[in-house]
Amino acid sequence: MRRSKFERLVNEGVILKPDSFSESDKKKINRLTPDEVKALISVRAKLGNKFIRQKTKSRSIAIVF
Repeated sequence: MRRSKFERLVNEGVILKPDSFSESDKKKINRLTPDEVKALISVRAKLGNKFIRQKTKSRSIAIVF
């Protein structure tokens, strides 16, 4: 069975606290385009675990520019 976009972002470490998302939040995330999902995963991979965890200690998701 194919994973949802939300599940993929959880598995890739973009979403750190999936339990904090409402069903409405999950629906919005699942409407992202495949390219948008790939971009989020790519940015997360380039920044690395240490950087992401330092910048998102109390958050469930963050977009860092």
